[in-house]
Amino acid sequence: MNNRPPEYAPTSTTSFTVSTDASVYNQEISRASLVKTPLHKSLFDSLAEIYSILPTLEMIEVSFLKDYITDKEKYISTTYRLIHQYQMVLKMFSENEAKLNLLITEVLPGLQRDMSNFLDLLQSKFNINFPHAVIRLKNGLPATIEQINGLQPNNVNSRLVAEITGNFITCMDAVKLNYKSKDQLHPLLSELVLSLNELNEGLEFNGKSKLINWLIKINNLTGELTQDESDSFLNDLDIAYKGFYTTLE
Repeated sequence: MNNRPPEYAPTSTTSFTVSTDASVYNQEISRASLVKTPLHKSLFDSLAEIYSILPTLEMIEVSFLKDYITDKEKYISTTYRLIHQYQMVLKMFSENEAKLNLLITEVLPGLQRDMSNFLDLLQSKFNINFPHAVIRLKNGLPATIEQINGLQPNNVNSRLVAEITGNFITCMDAVKLNYKSKDQLHPLLSELVLSLNELNEGLEFNGKSKLINWLIKINNLTGELTQDESDSFLNDLDIAYKGFYTTLE
């Protein structure tokens, strides 16, 4: 019979000395004591957002591999949305020098400033095990899309496809939120069209021409779109969105 006390139990060979520092004796651990500055809070919030993306994407990838997800369209759109969200967080790191420096010095020493080894270091530091999600985020493309107009995927194409998907989603969300004026809609649609041209100016797909027509119409808009026009615009965006990723298959 093993009479050895559990490791956490006090024994004759262990000791504990009560702190005599009155400033910390009854001090509670609070959020403020863990998050030192607003910059730390912003950093941890961004890392938490990435951590929320990883298990979600892992579940989607595994479900797709096991044929639990059979709707190809929903798989592609959902995966693109998560990839775009991840890339937006990385972009915010790159555009905030102080935040990036804090990430490198206090959280992920050895991180390249171009974030190229971010996922590898993140996995190692926090013992993260979402292999399918990591592969998907590194590739920047859903599993169903292996080439773009006959070209093998590369970092530039992957970035642009994810960016275009994000632009589509942003435009559709804006219309759903009742954005109807030129100032609200024109910058979003312009960014979408420019991204499409950057990927391949000659790329044609169902609904693309209507995007150009809407860009012209909104540019000449003096008031706001009517509800019927907003509904029509949203429908044309949805058609173009589906037409776009159909060309990627």
